[in-house]
Amino acid sequence: MSYCNGKAFRRFLYKSFIKNKGTHYRLTSKRLRILLLSLVIYLPAEVLIWSGLLLDEVFYPTYHEIKIKQPVFIIGNPRSGTTFLQRLLAKDSHSFICMRTWEIFGAPSILMRKIFHRAAKISRAIGVPISKRIKRLERLWQESDVIHRLAIRAPEEDENLFIHIFSTMKIWSFAAMIDEVYPYIYHEDKISLEDKQRIMDFYESCIQRHLFDYRGAEKHYLSKNPNFSPMIDTLLTKFPDAKFIYLIRNPLDAVPSHISLKEREWQMLGSPLEEYACRDFILDASEYWYTYPLQKLKELPENQAVVVKFDDLVSNAEDTVKRIYNRFGFTVSPGYLKILQQETIRARNHQSQHEYSLSEMGVNREQLRERFKDVMLEFDYH
Repeated sequence: MSYCNGKAFRRFLYKSFIKNKGTHYRLTSKRLRILLLSLVIYLPAEVLIWSGLLLDEVFYPTYHEIKIKQPVFIIGNPRSGTTFLQRLLAKDSHSFICMRTWEIFGAPSILMRKIFHRAAKISRAIGVPISKRIKRLERLWQESDVIHRLAIRAPEEDENLFIHIFSTMKIWSFAAMIDEVYPYIYHEDKISLEDKQRIMDFYESCIQRHLFDYRGAEKHYLSKNPNFSPMIDTLLTKFPDAKFIYLIRNPLDAVPSHISLKEREWQMLGSPLEEYACRDFILDASEYWYTYPLQKLKELPENQAVVVKFDDLVSNAEDTVKRIYNRFGFTVSPGYLKILQQETIRARNHQSQHEYSLSEMGVNREQLRERFKDVMLEFDYH
């Protein structure tokens, strides 16, 4: 079975270079430079990545035998604390295993990881400080990125794996191709059964490789993806014993923050016809991603789903994590308890540097209250 969505890739190229006049992804000189640079990096990188994936079948075919038991999926609208919770739970290395940024983007294959590990070992032996150089590289973008501090060796959204098969909302969303985004917003209804199976089969194989590489089959695989919020049924079809943590934050805070983030991306990667052109599709996505997951998770057994309020997580991370563990039947080890206590203090003292203006976005609090009134009433938001 071919995992890659070649039709989508060709459609992306056609829209990017030919059918772009009068769109938010119009081909300005800045856009052209970014597209060409992206393709120069993407195409050779994918040749290497897929060479590794194919060679896994030759050198490590037994990875298919790995059973994925009770994976844990952190979902919720973007800007709801999902990254913080994933990185907090990932510190419990006895219970969880998850993918790091470099593994997702550069080495989903077992073979490529072994090559990278060997190269790192050699560099240390000859006195080349790879770790220090990586930290300096990360600081170059982290100092200017107060919204989401990407780190090469930190846990990250493994939905980025779908970039390798050109089957993710992220590609179209970054490209400002709104019409291509909507099927992914309403994933269960708009994505075909064949595509769901293709995407999930690839995802399963990547997780199996990861567990095989780290000999972590007895641990719970931990995934954090806001874009998985509209695909609970799809995930349950592939992983029937999966557990879900839904992070919920006041729409008056989460939605504008998401709009601000996306506006920044669009202005950086192109020249949209107007400011905050992303507003309406984010409002539509947010509305559905508040309603569908909450309704769907109510249908699951108690030990498979838990809803966590962002404010509870930030104000008392220790109690919140204990509640999650209790719901799922997990045990908090003494070592992890100490980590939780330290992270709880750190979270309480954290001050967000992300600033935005509702008036500039063309929305106001009353409009948001009306649009999200059901969820605000249910969770007593004001």
